[in-house]
Amino acid sequence: MNSDLGSCLRLARGLLQLYRLAVASEHRGVADHLLCALEQLAKSEAACERLLDQAYLWGISHHDSTDPRTPRAEPQ
Repeated sequence: MNSDLGSCLRLARGLLQLYRLAVASEHRGVADHLLCALEQLAKSEAACERLLDQAYLWGISHHDSTDPRTPRAEPQ
């Protein structure tokens, strides 16, 4: 591996922070590119997978809470 683990983790944290900002600002195209960058980083460095998982979970939870077009399940 040519890269240093510490620098990969710093990069992944920065991408995650920018991803959250892009999703919150409703810049979905930018968010998609940032998520792809996180995915590529996680492929090359397994230690970054945890941050990728955080991005997936955060994106899903934020999308569900803010998108009025998202169908809601009716309480049983």
